[in-house]
Amino acid sequence: MRSSTAASGYKNTEPIIGILTQPCTECPGRSYIGASYVKWVEAAGGRVAPIRFYASDAELHRLFKSVNGLVFAGGLTWLWLDSPYVIAARKLFNWAVQANEAGNPFPIHGTCLGHQLLHILAANVSRNDLLVETDAVTQPSTLIFTAAANTSRTLKDLPSDLVAKLQDDKLNIAMQNHEYGIPPHHYQRWPLLGEWFNVLTTSKDRKGLEYISTVEAKKYPFTGTQWHPEKPTSEFGMIEVPHTLDAVRVGQHFANRFVDTARYSSHKPSSPEQELAVLIYSTPPVFSARFETMAEDNYDGPYVTYYFDQKTKPPVGPEDDEHEGGGGTPDLASRATASRSRMAASRRAAAAHQTVLA
Repeated sequence: MRSSTAASGYKNTEPIIGILTQPCTECPGRSYIGASYVKWVEAAGGRVAPIRFYASDAELHRLFKSVNGLVFAGGLTWLWLDSPYVIAARKLFNWAVQANEAGNPFPIHGTCLGHQLLHILAANVSRNDLLVETDAVTQPSTLIFTAAANTSRTLKDLPSDLVAKLQDDKLNIAMQNHEYGIPPHHYQRWPLLGEWFNVLTTSKDRKGLEYISTVEAKKYPFTGTQWHPEKPTSEFGMIEVPHTLDAVRVGQHFANRFVDTARYSSHKPSSPEQELAVLIYSTPPVFSARFETMAEDNYDGPYVTYYFDQKTKPPVGPEDDEHEGGGGTPDLASRATASRSRMAASRRAAAAHQTVLA
């Protein structure tokens, strides 16, 4: 890298963060990345390289050695243990563990679906067992801090006013947007999770169900948020996203901590030409909000999106329920109806809550 790093102890000051693409469902590409994750990394001084989940093992490893950190983004992909997406994520996760064990820091951050993915990879537990349904779609919420938060790498220097505001149910500056979550008692059911992670915060859905909302790995620079630190700065497709200065400050804090850790990674592309080739900037972002309708059962459509490659076969995505309920054949119409009902109920609850606050 071009910048001087001697005084800081950094291995580089222009880190590249890999973001694992997700299967595309009804969109002009084989896979995608929501631009909000790219902007989140860039706001903290990083650059982004897309990592296609269907890349060959050789290509995955080459890209891993070219980037300084990894983001598992939020989305609507099913996290089956045998899905190509999870298989690719597991390879990257294992290589990251090996790099950290060898003394070469390599951070991973997982948001929402990515937070759940980190737990699945750590414990090798089926998502049907690990996750429970939550009523937390389009729900600005609070964080409930645990004792572990006081000494965590991620939260110990979070400004005290933001700690207070994140717990204030009149402000609700942590954006939740998920149908599933991990309840705290699952750390007792699968003790390996407690060996892997410290729980820094929990949250509650609209019905009072408590779930784990922020974690930090004990041995490695891995973090997970069930909520979305990237949405306040650059997602405008749903009115529930908080866009206050405080919500932006919280998201920026998490981005700064994550990207700064990546500056200590010594990974780099094999040449200046390869460095330019891996970056996302050869792919134009698309203002997807202009042509993608936010369907009730597709509640996380990005405002701006990067699409990659042409479809080669029907995608494996949220509509692929072949594993649901232990592998039986689902009633897709009933599932879609249920999903729409949950979405509509969530929006009604959010609107009622906003009316009360007003």
